[in-house]
Amino acid sequence: MKHYIRTFLPFAALAVALASCTEINDYPDGSIKFEDIFQSEIQTAGWLNNCYLPMTSASFGSAYGANRSFLDAATDNAHDVDDVEGGPISQWNNGLATISNNPLTALDKWEKYYEGIANCNILIHNIDNAYILEEGNRLRYRAEAFGLRAYYYLQLAKIYGGVPLILDQKDDSEYDYSKVRPASFSDVVRQIISDCREVLACDYVDWRSGSSDSDLMRINKAIASAIMSEAALYAASPLNNDGSISWADASEICKTSLDDCVRNGYALFTTAPSTSNNENLISNCAYDLLFQRKPDVNGTNDKETILGISQCNVWQYNTAPILSGHIRAGSCPSQELIDSYETIDGKLPILGYSDTDHLQPIINPEATLYDEADPYANRDPRLKSTVYYNGAHVHLLDNRPQPTIYTGEGSKYNASMTNILYTRTGYYLHKYFNITSSRTAQMDGYYRVYRLAELYLNYAEAANEASLAETAPNEAVDAVNTVRVRVGMPRLAYGMTKDEFRTRVRNERRVELAFEDHRFFDVRRWMLLAETGTVTGMRPVGETITKLAFNSNNDLDFDRDENGNFIPDPENGIEYRTCTGYQRYVVNHRTATTEKFLRCPVPGKEATALQSATGQKFQNPGW
Repeated sequence: MKHYIRTFLPFAALAVALASCTEINDYPDGSIKFEDIFQSEIQTAGWLNNCYLPMTSASFGSAYGANRSFLDAATDNAHDVDDVEGGPISQWNNGLATISNNPLTALDKWEKYYEGIANCNILIHNIDNAYILEEGNRLRYRAEAFGLRAYYYLQLAKIYGGVPLILDQKDDSEYDYSKVRPASFSDVVRQIISDCREVLACDYVDWRSGSSDSDLMRINKAIASAIMSEAALYAASPLNNDGSISWADASEICKTSLDDCVRNGYALFTTAPSTSNNENLISNCAYDLLFQRKPDVNGTNDKETILGISQCNVWQYNTAPILSGHIRAGSCPSQELIDSYETIDGKLPILGYSDTDHLQPIINPEATLYDEADPYANRDPRLKSTVYYNGAHVHLLDNRPQPTIYTGEGSKYNASMTNILYTRTGYYLHKYFNITSSRTAQMDGYYRVYRLAELYLNYAEAANEASLAETAPNEAVDAVNTVRVRVGMPRLAYGMTKDEFRTRVRNERRVELAFEDHRFFDVRRWMLLAETGTVTGMRPVGETITKLAFNSNNDLDFDRDENGNFIPDPENGIEYRTCTGYQRYVVNHRTATTEKFLRCPVPGKEATALQSATGQKFQNPGW
């Protein structure tokens, strides 16, 4: 670990400028003496800008490597086409990560996060004596630094486990790393909670960040609440639970965080797509529209988002070759993910697999709406909002009888094991994709770091685990049902056993939070990583191709005969492809599922330097 702060560099062109900060004057050599920084309110505000850099410069969501793969492709939720090129996701899945090369570069942020922590520490230690005219600004700057430090430590703990707690940097002098000691996961989380409570106690920090886009990533009380909720949940989970932060503790923190956000105006997004503003180009589900909309800082149009403004580039890198300019199919949803979507009557259609290749699904006899020959019918609406499957239409207006996505052999969207343009699994990602995107207009949707739905599910899981009764608490069931009702799924019934509810809430997280970077960490904290090594796909079989006559008077309809049947036109018609069934196939068996991969490796040079300075071991087990 090295010391990062030598001189203060001005950031007048910071991507997310804080509303209270003005442009920072540049010294001739581009630097400012440290002792001068906190003698000027402008420079002090600029230092706070510095504290934000690791957050605002981070690429969330579709950003794991140059190919912009999703982290879900390093789980059993998806498989990435970068396997052809030996890309970063493929390297990780095949167990090729080392202490000197973690291919998941968007996760390997040890240096960046500790740089942010150092900047926060210095501001916290100097803010009381800084030259600031309004006391409210002083208190707000201080609280924001605490919130940022909590955020950085949570990211580090999720990625690496217990990491060194460094809290006492006061200036730009070389830090004495000989006094650093390893900390437990719980130690880190207790510090995170303490820092978040500093934000919540500050009267000059509100529950929303401001009134302009420049404030979208500014720390507020809702962000601090979300950080606390996630940190407590993770600390109580099997991977990290050392007895010092119990499930009861986590349940209380998650409940308070959720209730406080709801009390202060946060709510699930329930706006259905309309026929205006191109919203008719996506499915007719509020869940789908949420990820098309850019969050607004004051919550006028989106009261659910707590933190997140990164725009995804799905149309080029992570979906079907629908638009000109498409580069790769990207992170293709897996059959395992599709199997996790319930039927519309609330039944889990697939209960597991009777073989290690996942080719023999255990079909739930109670799921009478599930049809193996038509497996995408009667499913949770979030399936259609998240995945392009065989037979799916590209957008809502497409009411032609032929499926606009067909993955059979010889079709435009056929599955391939060697071509990066086409799916490996028989599925393409739909979430975030906007069909109006082009080379000149990037219209894809936005990634969320924290949103209220996660807080509902955090509380539901923690409350169930904390309960001393044999059945799941009604309050936990209610929290999950709030999320389900938004998409029209039936409520879960009261009276489930804790084990039954645990299965359902974990599945709800998988479905609701797909491609939002949760599955990678969830299967680890639940100690289920070893069960996620097999990824399969699905191909249509028994293909039939019929050419149908096209009605030029209405380019969205086809000619029909007097009985309402579509009229074939073998010479000039448009192809209508159907199949009689489906066949599962193995896509990949991952090797990065052993205990070693429960944590990412601490970068080798950092672990070595710390061990040299302290005589203590800082590297994670197995690395």
